[in-house]
Amino acid sequence: MINGNFCWIATWKVTDRCNLRCTYCDPSIMTRADACENMNRFEALDRIAAYRPRVLNISGGEPSLVKELPGLLARAKAVWNPSVRVVHNGTGPEKLSESFPYIDRLVISIDGPGEVNAATRGISGDAVLERIARLLAGRGGSLPGSDKSADGALPEITVNTVVTEANIGTLPGFASQVNSVSPNIGLALLPVMPVECELSVLREGEKGYRRFLDVYAKMKLAHGAVVHNFDCVMRHGDFRKIQCYNQYFTVRFSPRGEFFACGANIGSQLRRTDGVFKKVFRKGGVRKLFTMLSRALKGGMGKVDFTCRNMCNCDSWLDMLFLGQDTGYAPITLRGLRGRLSDGDYRELDEFVRKNINSGFDVNRFRVMVEGCGNDGV
Repeated sequence: MINGNFCWIATWKVTDRCNLRCTYCDPSIMTRADACENMNRFEALDRIAAYRPRVLNISGGEPSLVKELPGLLARAKAVWNPSVRVVHNGTGPEKLSESFPYIDRLVISIDGPGEVNAATRGISGDAVLERIARLLAGRGGSLPGSDKSADGALPEITVNTVVTEANIGTLPGFASQVNSVSPNIGLALLPVMPVECELSVLREGEKGYRRFLDVYAKMKLAHGAVVHNFDCVMRHGDFRKIQCYNQYFTVRFSPRGEFFACGANIGSQLRRTDGVFKKVFRKGGVRKLFTMLSRALKGGMGKVDFTCRNMCNCDSWLDMLFLGQDTGYAPITLRGLRGRLSDGDYRELDEFVRKNINSGFDVNRFRVMVEGCGNDGV
């Protein structure tokens, strides 16, 4: 562990610039696509390399705006060979073509067909799917899931869809659209955050969850490669104070490569330079600060505190596996861990989970899921 974290999965917010203004993003953080960012990202990557994350998620802002992205990903692959996942807003997947040899999974955000996506992300969902179709046609017919060594092969492609009250009725038809582009394109469904907001299907709790599952069943009929992580969220009885285990396995990095862990970890937050403590004065900020201070004190006494007040769509599938529960969302990232965990990693995992999370944890079953996972599902 480094700084109290296994550092298996890292998210690098490679830029604050974006060419869209999605309703889900904080406008105080995002900057214009043409804004100046004076930094050396290769030095930032060197700082990230010290942690050797097995999975490197590239987010933003919009990563395709970073001109040195192909070189950055090539260096990451050469130095420690992580599984690379890039999140893209759909404005031009072809702009990432030089990076394709180094990307294992390309995640494109689309919240539904046509104007449904335009309402939340400012671009037609149909237009984004058309761009993906042209990309497939222009690469010699190579489809997601093809041999990456093949000439012109693409990374695996997953469409990420945030499910809301505004788009839930359109999703079965949207699944059919995705399937018509390619049955090999995965479709991953996530609940909107925060869970209690007006747009959230889960605001109704179990009733809303059952309503979603009815829609999900119809989507599976239309497109087999559909998964969701609603079960990972619903395992929490109280969304205001949750037990989050994956925060000890995931880390985040600012554009300059500054390390910070979960939002409830005061030690890592102090290393940030983006004015994070201004958030203390927002709604719920004092509660979150109290949680951070409490965690810091318990950590000083050698105790592991999984308390968090930040319900999110991060890597909660890990929590399910640590608890011995299956979730269809797990294979998405398990493939990224395959071949990247040593015997020592599994021993350390087994000791940590058995001691702090689940005394009945079966590390051998977990290992089989990692090393034996195929291309089932998304």
